[in-house]
Amino acid sequence: MRINCISTGSSGNLYELLDSKGNSIILEAGEPRHTYMKHREATTAPEMVIISHSHGDHSFYANQYEMMCTVHRWKQRAESDNFKAFGFEVVHGDVLNYAYLIKFLEDDRFLFFATDLEYEEKSLQPIFKALKFHKVENFLIECNYNDYLYHLAEKEQRIGCDRHFSDNDLIRFIKKVGAKEPKIITIHGSERLSGDAYTKKMIKGRIPNATVAVSVGAKNGVKNLFKL
Repeated sequence: MRINCISTGSSGNLYELLDSKGNSIILEAGEPRHTYMKHREATTAPEMVIISHSHGDHSFYANQYEMMCTVHRWKQRAESDNFKAFGFEVVHGDVLNYAYLIKFLEDDRFLFFATDLEYEEKSLQPIFKALKFHKVENFLIECNYNDYLYHLAEKEQRIGCDRHFSDNDLIRFIKKVGAKEPKIITIHGSERLSGDAYTKKMIKGRIPNATVAVSVGAKNGVKNLFKL
């Protein structure tokens, strides 16, 4: 299982998932197709694109990807030859938004993908139950800001943060899921309040058995690749 974080954050989101055979799908369409083509790892066309919600940094370029494969716009279920995804509705302001449990059929492994969501216990209960049942250990998940910096910040700096996961929200979430040795890749970090230099240390300190990486997207021609 490989994760290619091509772009992440409020300026645009685009993630490529690859199984052990090189089959791939795309998550989100917040960057144009030429950006995907420039930074992709797969040598064949993606099997599908899954978009979590309608905000532009996740969906703006969706039409461009329809020339390549099927595009699923904030649908609960999405399936291709080698991947299956089941969506859980999560709270993100007043927009319909899904987090996805994705099964890599060839590898018989799961990845949980979630971005742009609030820590709201009622909506998260079905996710806790499903991830515990499937013993999910791999997470591509939002860590938008640092709670400590948030409470020190000016009101203008806090705008929008309450619609996203903080570092403490992510930690609570992983603990609720009960993952034994979670492999966590954080996404959608805010440049204002994420405190990226601190994020990895913070999560690792609270979840000692975790493997933690902070995604930044492709920079200066260097891909942002992870193997889980």
